[in-house]
Amino acid sequence: MEAKAIQLIQDTAVLANAKALSTHTPTIALPDTAKVHSLEKFQQTRSRFRGALATNSLKDFSGYVLTHASGESSGFIDSDSMICTVLFNLGDMDTPGHGDFSATLTLKKTAAFIAMERAASVKHSQKDLSDFIEDWAPNLKAITADGTNIDLRRAAGAIRSITIEQARKSEHIVGDMSASRSAMDQIEAKSADGLPAELLFTVIPYEGLQAQTIVLRVAVLTGGDQPILRLRWIGEAQLHEDLAQEFKSVVAHEVGVATDLTIGTFVLA
Repeated sequence: MEAKAIQLIQDTAVLANAKALSTHTPTIALPDTAKVHSLEKFQQTRSRFRGALATNSLKDFSGYVLTHASGESSGFIDSDSMICTVLFNLGDMDTPGHGDFSATLTLKKTAAFIAMERAASVKHSQKDLSDFIEDWAPNLKAITADGTNIDLRRAAGAIRSITIEQARKSEHIVGDMSASRSAMDQIEAKSADGLPAELLFTVIPYEGLQAQTIVLRVAVLTGGDQPILRLRWIGEAQLHEDLAQEFKSVVAHEVGVATDLTIGTFVLA
């Protein structure tokens, strides 16, 4: 008898007499050639409800969670990524669920916040920065070094008309036994209209959170043929921490009564 035929007889015998093994986790011995097929699609209804909602809307997320949360629900907040996931059928240690019915909220950055982040991360020509000021004028205030407000049109005009002044000072000292020489270059950027020292950008960073006022300090780089401008974001790290804490508080306020919330991420093994 050929080896294939012997193997087929053995596999058929295993299938015919397949029994569950006496292990803690249910197991059964089947031949390698056996495949498991689900018959659920042939039923009138599914065996159990499952699915995954993904949304950027805090209002819709909270409404969905409040409707479906039960004693088997658990929520996890990833404050670094501004994501909250609630698993409705996770269960507990005694009766663990499948964890495949969930809702995930990912807060979406606003267009204004994205534009501000980009503006603070790149170098600008005079035209680029003046265009940024004009485009986002409703969100901006310009102030001088002493805290005086400047009209935004004047601030944009001042950036367009920067003058670079350069002065060189040399000093020579001669003695009986020594001689010394020093030189100092002084470069200064000026504008007849008065350059703004800081821009205050008021923005709602993420949909569902409160408005923040971000300080952008204006710096002029004079090393090249043309002046280059940069916006330095003052307190960037602290703002991200504050937004993370606010996200936790908002989610807890919206759905904390319906499900337990844990700071961190959860992966089903």
